[in-house]
Amino acid sequence: MGLLDNLLGAFLKLTDPTPEFHRSRCLLEKNSVGGCDRCQAVCPHQAIDLSNFTVEIDEALCTSCGLCTQVCPGTALEFPLGPLQEALHRGKGQVRCSQAHGAGEEVRCLGQLTPGILAEAGSRLGKLTLAHGNCAQCKIGGESVLRQVQWASEEARKFYPGLEVSLTLDKLPGSPVGRREFFGAMLGGARRSAAELVPQLPIPLEEETPELPAEIRLRLLAARRAEEVHWPKISVAEGCTLCPVCTNVCPTHAVERQREVVEGLSDEYVLKLNVAACTGCGACVSSCPPQVITLTEASKEEVLGEKLELYRGTPPWYDL
Repeated sequence: MGLLDNLLGAFLKLTDPTPEFHRSRCLLEKNSVGGCDRCQAVCPHQAIDLSNFTVEIDEALCTSCGLCTQVCPGTALEFPLGPLQEALHRGKGQVRCSQAHGAGEEVRCLGQLTPGILAEAGSRLGKLTLAHGNCAQCKIGGESVLRQVQWASEEARKFYPGLEVSLTLDKLPGSPVGRREFFGAMLGGARRSAAELVPQLPIPLEEETPELPAEIRLRLLAARRAEEVHWPKISVAEGCTLCPVCTNVCPTHAVERQREVVEGLSDEYVLKLNVAACTGCGACVSSCPPQVITLTEASKEEVLGEKLELYRGTPPWYDL
């Protein structure tokens, strides 16, 4: 490998950083029963190591394909979603990967398009057209990218069932790139690279919910525009001991336990669910000691409404 290749590789690592890792939203860090290895399993370059019971990303092996950010159930791994949202907005629902030929808005890899990005863009722009190159020979994402994009599209339909996504090898419509446009694109690319270090969403949300991860905020915006949704939620059956396990393992703090004073009686505990924050990761289901939690679906009204009361009672372990 020559000096030019080394310099190019160093530049690409600066402009395409590894995903940001949020420990507090990782099921492995949360000690969820069964743990989680989805990021490691989907990585095409063995860049993710879980042997120390945390997520460690090898910057030399990571190509910024984004596949790990697609599948992370707790949104613990994320790239700044603003530039992706902006690219789809400028392209009016059409983008191409960096290995696809032709004009149009470009993203490094289609693997960076998360369910939230796809759902929000589809709810605002209509049918999405995603152009790809020869994924089987691509050194960024590899042959699994198309399969994972189709999976992400199915996930996105939980939040916006009307989503239409078309994957194509055809060139996107646009004018040929001349010398002036080429250097303009290089300048624009440098600006976008700088912008990718800032995780804001350029398209404002109708209601700001900064306490939620950007991925969930995008899903929520898409759900507001949908006629119906298939948003995940949990239910709690009789037999709940009101222990704190479900609240401890929830990566997005969707489940909370509150203590309420009841005059003349033992204090009650209440489990509540912020449906909008639930990702359906299943951590509480697998970790619940009496196994009384199940996954189900929420209506649009429940997603946009107040917190749901899941269970109420006096714990059997309550100390008078």
